[in-house]
Amino acid sequence: MKHTFFLVLAIFISTLLHAQSIFLKINAAVPKQLKQGQSFKLKTTVTHNFTEEKTGGINCTFQNASTHKSVDGWFLNIFPFQYFTTIANTPFETEFTFTVPDEYKGKFEIILVAVAGKIKDSVHYTIPVINK
Repeated sequence: MKHTFFLVLAIFISTLLHAQSIFLKINAAVPKQLKQGQSFKLKTTVTHNFTEEKTGGINCTFQNASTHKSVDGWFLNIFPFQYFTTIANTPFETEFTFTVPDEYKGKFEIILVAVAGKIKDSVHYTIPVINK
């Protein structure tokens, strides 16, 4: 009975360590600031260490940094979601194109979330908008 307990514990710890070693990571080329009316292509890379193919997706949303309310439509975020398939040792690269509204003042947040299987990564960036 004692040996069975230790065997189950060893398998559980091994599974937990293996699950933690699998990763999905988002990297994005984010500007330090943007001007009112400026269009921008947000280049994004999702890296991973999956050894098998998995279908996943990356989502890009925009929020007002003060109110935390969505400004996706205002920023013309037309294609906020991209599917990807993981290929061993190959990162997925994509772009999200948007335009800062002419009337926008203050800061906004870019939120990127990538999910493949049960693995997830997310990043938040706060970008100030300056007058033209």
